[in-house]
Amino acid sequence: MKITSIDIIDVANDFSSAISKWRPTVVRVNTDEGISGFGEVGLAYGVGASGGIGVAKDLSALLIGMNPMDTEAIWEKMLRKTFWGQGGGIFSAAMSGLDIAMWDIKGKALNVPLYVLLGGKSRDSIRAYASQLQYQGGCAGHGRTGQLEPT
Repeated sequence: MKITSIDIIDVANDFSSAISKWRPTVVRVNTDEGISGFGEVGLAYGVGASGGIGVAKDLSALLIGMNPMDTEAIWEKMLRKTFWGQGGGIFSAAMSGLDIAMWDIKGKALNVPLYVLLGGKSRDSIRAYASQLQYQGGCAGHGRTGQLEPT
């Protein structure tokens, strides 16, 4: 299996304002076997959200022709064969989006859920917590704005 192309999708939406931007970037990695994997460049909020688009585009050029099942080799190439591979939020977010897409392909090709590839099921249920902290600038669950206090 080989990577034939990578699409970087700047998701246009009406949820952006001057105060709060929401601008997700999605990558779709396409293969010669017709399997595509999706990942998100995790910079969807605020200033700098568009920064991951350029980095994902540049990294994508390095991956054409590689086997998406070789997730470790792909990660190492993105990290070690580039000047900016020492880290940084925007670079790491672009790498992560592409890495997630490779794992998506791997799960689809092997016909198993991703959690199986990552070590298997360890619980039957988990407690969930939802927060709107990033949208309102306030403290979810505290009924007021400001800093979270230890409980």
